[in-house]
Amino acid sequence: MRKIKYLYFIFIIPILIFSGIFFPIINIFITTLKFDPSKNHLSKDPKYSYVILSSDNKILSKLSRKFEINNNKNKIPFLLKYSFISAEDKRFLKHNGIDLIGLSRALMSNINSGYLKEGGSTITQQVARLIFLNNDISFQRKLKEILISLILEFRYSKDQILKLYLNNIYLGSGAYGINEASQVYFGKLLNELTLSEIALITGLAPAPSIYSPYENIKLAIKNRNQILESMYLDGYISIDARNKALNEKITLNHQTTNNLLNDKLLINFIIEETNNKIKDFNKYKFLRIKSSINKKWQENGQNISASVKPNNIELALLSIDSNTGLIRTMITSKNPSLNEFNRVNSSIRPLGSTFKIIPYAAALTNGIKLNDKFEDLPTCWEDYCPKNFSEIYRGKISLIESFKSSSNIIPIKITKKVGIKKVINLANAFGLGYKQEFEEFPSLAIGAYGDNLLNITNAYAVINSNGKIYMPSTIEKIETLNGKSIWENKFISKQILDIKVNNNLKKLLEKSVNDGTSIAASIKGEKIFGKTGTSDGNRDLWFIGSIKNLTTGVWLGFDENKESELSSGNAAYLWKRFIAKIYNLDIKN
Repeated sequence: MRKIKYLYFIFIIPILIFSGIFFPIINIFITTLKFDPSKNHLSKDPKYSYVILSSDNKILSKLSRKFEINNNKNKIPFLLKYSFISAEDKRFLKHNGIDLIGLSRALMSNINSGYLKEGGSTITQQVARLIFLNNDISFQRKLKEILISLILEFRYSKDQILKLYLNNIYLGSGAYGINEASQVYFGKLLNELTLSEIALITGLAPAPSIYSPYENIKLAIKNRNQILESMYLDGYISIDARNKALNEKITLNHQTTNNLLNDKLLINFIIEETNNKIKDFNKYKFLRIKSSINKKWQENGQNISASVKPNNIELALLSIDSNTGLIRTMITSKNPSLNEFNRVNSSIRPLGSTFKIIPYAAALTNGIKLNDKFEDLPTCWEDYCPKNFSEIYRGKISLIESFKSSSNIIPIKITKKVGIKKVINLANAFGLGYKQEFEEFPSLAIGAYGDNLLNITNAYAVINSNGKIYMPSTIEKIETLNGKSIWENKFISKQILDIKVNNNLKKLLEKSVNDGTSIAASIKGEKIFGKTGTSDGNRDLWFIGSIKNLTTGVWLGFDENKESELSSGNAAYLWKRFIAKIYNLDIKN
């Protein structure tokens, strides 16, 4: 067999020299020899298969791990292996990377047609393209592909090459690799796929967009049937297995009663947290992750957010159980299937008036009373002269009245009185000021500095939990396949506010909702603690509010940071719609 492989090299080298690309090919030769297949997928790809469950044990996501290239015990399932061989490269187990019969047939086709077109590619050649090259149609690229294929066949076994192929092939709908395709189309692990489902996924390989069952189910089934027939004729399945698969109804993931979530960023957030919780996660082949996400709430939030206008404005929504720190809902975008940016934890935006609760907390902590009065009049601090909204000033007013009207003057004055370092230290205790480090400028007091929705929502959860701060988490517990506990959330908290101070902060927040700037969030008969926030030009619109034991934050804005015609009242009303939906409250009156 090795002698035959050497003959292939002897055959191809004169062609390379003749084509004038012998020396450029040396670089590819070296690169291919240095290639480490064990590192051939993204570091963020989990090294384990997993099932993520909701807080009420409904399936949120399933994903098989990529095949381990150098692990002979990690076998490719029989039907999966021979489905792709039968459909894509019947002589895969016999040739040495280049199927000369198929190549000759493709060459004759190219000559007869009068132009160059693809054809005759083996699975090994497809691996060469997937990993080292691209899909450009040229003779030089084809020759490089052939050389790389010969090197791959010389270095690796057929199973290793097939694993590389199955790990990397694009199968449509954002699925790279057979494991992701199994999740996207059927919501299953690889070992749960039926023969019919395997054949349908295999049929996507030549042209995922054309054969996609989401785009053209009839064409996808027709292609599936051809592959099943091919597997039968090649002797890989029985006639009974073929007939059963032909008659099986295709039920796609979105058609099931327990369809998976389509927010990859939420799932990635959960997986990243899982990896942080169990440092030795590489030793596990399967994990069952019990998340804190309430699936129904998540779906309700996603449906509500999708209706927000204008169409190109974005949003993020986050709900935290104030007494545990467990995250119940995380909406990362209006359209998570197209979303590549987690606006809950990655978007750092000016907090606006939502930050004002911190200077007031510092004031109350340092002996200032709710009824103590300050001058709400135009004031400058050197060359910094902030203005109140609509340039309305109320003269001498109490702390509670200044918070209700969201004065910009009073928070700066009390910050100056208490000391800006104390305000920064308290903000840090609330978990703020780490995404964008606070500096000692007056504008700090009115939310000029940025943070993410996760941190500001958790800061308000502190007040709703009587002054205790918890580490926000999307995970309740992690288990092995057989149910052995690996990690469990202990809900550790730290008291950072005096109870009396905390109760006074609740009075401020309740006043803001009942008859202040946050009135758009009020719900008749419900006790709500919250605050709106707006950055310059209405670029960022916030509302963070608590009801019962739940604290929910909403952010609205444009990714490109342009001005908006909306107000923070829109964010407050969106909050109200979500809360009314999950708690079945009437907000019509």
